[in-house]
Amino acid sequence: MTTQALSTKEKSFKILDSLSVSVKVRENSFDLPLEAVFSMAARNNPKRSYLFVSKLIGKHIPVYPSTPFAAGFILASGLAQALGLPVAKHLISEAVDMLVSNRMGKPSASKQSCPHAARPGELGASLEERVLKLPCSDVLSKFNRVYHLPGRALFIGFAETATALGHAVFSCFAGEHRYLHTTRENLAGSFDTLYFTEEHCHAPEQRCLISDIDLVKDNEVLVLIDDEVTSGNTCLDIIKTVHGKYPQPKYVVLTILDWRNDKALQKYSRAEQELGTRIQVLALMRGRFESKGTSPVLNNSLAFIDGANYSAEAVHMLHLPMIATVNVRAADAGGGKARYLGYTGRFGLDGRQNNRLHDEARVLGQRLARRREGNKTLCLGTGEFMYLPFLVAGFMGEGVWVQSTTRSPVHPHLREDYGVKYAITFEDPMRSGVPNFVYNIPPHTYDEVFVFWERKVLPGQVVPLVRALRQAGIPNITFVYFCS
Repeated sequence: MTTQALSTKEKSFKILDSLSVSVKVRENSFDLPLEAVFSMAARNNPKRSYLFVSKLIGKHIPVYPSTPFAAGFILASGLAQALGLPVAKHLISEAVDMLVSNRMGKPSASKQSCPHAARPGELGASLEERVLKLPCSDVLSKFNRVYHLPGRALFIGFAETATALGHAVFSCFAGEHRYLHTTRENLAGSFDTLYFTEEHCHAPEQRCLISDIDLVKDNEVLVLIDDEVTSGNTCLDIIKTVHGKYPQPKYVVLTILDWRNDKALQKYSRAEQELGTRIQVLALMRGRFESKGTSPVLNNSLAFIDGANYSAEAVHMLHLPMIATVNVRAADAGGGKARYLGYTGRFGLDGRQNNRLHDEARVLGQRLARRREGNKTLCLGTGEFMYLPFLVAGFMGEGVWVQSTTRSPVHPHLREDYGVKYAITFEDPMRSGVPNFVYNIPPHTYDEVFVFWERKVLPGQVVPLVRALRQAGIPNITFVYFCS
């Protein structure tokens, strides 16, 4: 993106005995070590049996609260440069240091735990002092509104993995711009719903909820943010969907990994000609990959479950009301009204609203900091609801890590170089029969966990999650919810 392309680097990943992936990295903008960016795992998906497990976005692997914001800032800097804006080189250097250092200094498991659990997410030894001592709240302030966009722009983050990453990119810019993230929530209200599919995903149906026509009017650029582009079909699908109803003069795709082959690149060129618009893809890392073999029938189970019967009632409940809420009709509420947060990005927000969100998050984070009972704290977002939990966690002090639940079924395997070592399975409390997962929580690692829900969820609705967290040796569990 901003520095020279490097010579091709090849690496082979043996995922399982019957499945392997070989990658060739042809461009690596900041010479990031591959092991700092992603690892590999097998997943229960007949369309694609492997997964690039990102270490930068806080989905499958725990990260420092500052990490997704640093990754977002680097992507934002690439966009700024592509748009002809001066870039903040000193901040880029700091952000790169954070991404490399993120693979170090993870909370260590106790000596009594499984020997494979010594380093959550296969992450290494100790941080450089200057990175370790930088408070996350300072990091968030550093990256906020660094670049000024002279014209209008719409940023769209992809659910569920890139909702926080997309929001982080958006927050790096000041000016007349908006943020929206796609959603898998089946909602109805006074907005235009654009449908598209993510063909290789376990839950392919996605939506864009256009609550305000100004979101898609008079933009100079529409920016799509995802953590990975493989075939590029998902991005093209939403571009064609948006362009068919709300044509945009230019589209930019921001991604951490770009694995498109020559056929996919040609498809993008044809789409530009067919739509009469420009499509540019900016990535931290570009290359090709080849998979061999297939994944066997896999079982998602808690890797260290011991069958103990823990009460789901010994969970603290904390309601943190926020000012901006939206009442919509939701399928999981039987078509009745349900309350959602207004500033998550699901319904669109502007810079002024985003500043207000940051101010509220600071207050909420400081409040939760006073409730902390341990030195190693996990803040767990849920599904698409990632950015606000991560933002709040950034104001909760040292010794805090973040990640999120997911709907992606990944096979856990206790091996040093494997991306998902532990798995917790539980039913989505809002959608009967829909499995959710939490990955890479080794036993006896955290003193406490704050589970962030957008809407109120009772512990009894997610007994398997609560029991699994107890069995992981986490003595203090708090459910934090925002909409009652």
